[in-house]
Amino acid sequence: MSIQSEIVRLQTARNTLRTKGLELGISGSSDKLDALATDFSGIQNQGAVSAQVKEGETYTIPKGYHNGSGTVSGVAGGGNYSLQSKTATPTKKQQNVTPDDGYYGLSDVTVAAIPDQFQDVSSVTVAPEEVLANKVFVDSDGEVQTGTMPNNGTVTKTLDAATTSMTIAKGYHSGGGGVKVVLEEKSVTPTESSQSVTPTSGKVLSKVTVEAIPAAYITTDDATAQAGEILSGKTAYVNGTKVTGTMPNNGDVSEEMDGLTVTSVDIPAGFTSGGTVTLGGDIEEALAAI
Repeated sequence: MSIQSEIVRLQTARNTLRTKGLELGISGSSDKLDALATDFSGIQNQGAVSAQVKEGETYTIPKGYHNGSGTVSGVAGGGNYSLQSKTATPTKKQQNVTPDDGYYGLSDVTVAAIPDQFQDVSSVTVAPEEVLANKVFVDSDGEVQTGTMPNNGTVTKTLDAATTSMTIAKGYHSGGGGVKVVLEEKSVTPTESSQSVTPTSGKVLSKVTVEAIPAAYITTDDATAQAGEILSGKTAYVNGTKVTGTMPNNGDVSEEMDGLTVTSVDIPAGFTSGGTVTLGGDIEEALAAI
């Protein structure tokens, strides 16, 4: 026999005992096996009970098991036929409502409604993890349980550039907490070196304003000069690159031609600050010498 089938067998036996216990008024609808065993073991064996009752008197049949062979018979005498009206409030155990001494019997019995504190809990579905920690409730079996749901109270968190997320803890929150970010704006002026713009600790950048390039800086992408076209030792920026000139600086150039032996002068490549080329010497002496 499997464990499962054995469990089913025990549950069936328990339910049978519950039904009979309710019928006998000795057990509750959610009693466990050990409680049922206690209830049934408490039944007294009264055997065969017999009694004689005079008119106007009552006889209380003792609580317990009767074998069915006892009898109650009436005898002459008495004569008190007063009847009593009684009210009974339902309880978790069966009640036997009998007339008080001095009454022959009961004229009627009013059974009051089940008290408000008693409820049908068979439809309860909540589990301990769904009830706030240390709070008590009754489950569908009528058992008292204690909740285990964590009480996180009021949770607050400020997110920033270092902490960009927050895990919401499982459990109850008071509703008074929250997650927020503190925004700030910053401004930066371009420089020759790259700059990292970061928020102040505990804040998040909402906007960064990059100022215009300072007036001292102009674009050089339309410059066309080459090193040989720039005076030696002088520098210039051409298309973003610093160029040092290589053009020779010849200064003041002065040359003399006599018209006979020196008939031309070469002007050197490069920059000249000015100068003169003159025709000099004794031309007549030059001619005579020919």
